[in-house]
Amino acid sequence: MTLLFKRRFIPQILAGEKTQTRRPARPQVKEGGTYQLRAGYAPTGHRITVERLFTQRLGEVGPEEAAREGFGSVEEFAAAWVGIYGFWSPEQAVYVVEFRLEGGHRNV
Repeated sequence: MTLLFKRRFIPQILAGEKTQTRRPARPQVKEGGTYQLRAGYAPTGHRITVERLFTQRLGEVGPEEAAREGFGSVEEFAAAWVGIYGFWSPEQAVYVVEFRLEGGHRNV
């Protein structure tokens, strides 16, 4: 079990700027589980621990959640979501994974 991330998000995770991810399908992770941090299928040599897993509607994403996703605004997050998944529906229920980088933040 693991979470795969786009390569562009790895520096934000390592810097502690991205501590949440949202997915349209339930990720195969468990609260309290520790997983390899992967950029696509390539391991990065770092690990993350899932602190919380819950559902939320996309329309409920506010500025604080967008910042925890590593974006400067909800609009930036929504644009990235559309770029990855093809559409934005405020009523769509998604899975939210809150995580922490094991060993603390790294300078990149």
